[in-house]
Amino acid sequence: LDLPGHGRSSGIEGLPTVDAYAEFVVRFAAALRLRPFVLVGRSMGAAIAMTIAARRPELLQGLVLACAAARFPIRDENLAVLRDVVRGRLPQQFTTETFSPATGMDLMMEAWTEQVKTDPRVRLTDLLACRAFDGRELLGRIRTPTLVVAGADDQVTPVALAEELARGIRDARLEVIPAAGHQAPFEQAERFNHLVAAFAAGLP
Repeated sequence: LDLPGHGRSSGIEGLPTVDAYAEFVVRFAAALRLRPFVLVGRSMGAAIAMTIAARRPELLQGLVLACAAARFPIRDENLAVLRDVVRGRLPQQFTTETFSPATGMDLMMEAWTEQVKTDPRVRLTDLLACRAFDGRELLGRIRTPTLVVAGADDQVTPVALAEELARGIRDARLEVIPAAGHQAPFEQAERFNHLVAAFAAGLP
């Protein structure tokens, strides 16, 4: 699912809050008449997923939270740079901070090329939405079987934040993928997909 303003979804406008994105995903699932399903979210997508799990548990069979946190440590410098990009003062800049040092340059460039297809205004709105998000009170309400996946080298949402999630959600399981950063599902796709498939196969 490409969220509004992202990827192949039409339009160039995202939504202002994690709650608004969660409501969109719920409507999307209803339109497709999905039976209880496994919801996988990475980064902001994980914030959206945990919001749905806490508020609409009947929709879900399982929950996978990747490269996630109950509170995202969004830095002022990152917001300032993206604001300058939006205002045309800076070009869109390539950065390695979301990747593991073990990730090859070709893979990093491929991921970055996909990322910059999303309008920087949408990415700025997303960062602000993540900064405003506080999922700590949601964790204790989640009863959906949950897998938390972290990249061992994630600098954006470090493993300690994934551990906090796993402790806060009843019976959640934590898996840490070596040689992966904040883009773990992309950097170590085979390992990530195996974890998700095995988790889904074991659900009641």
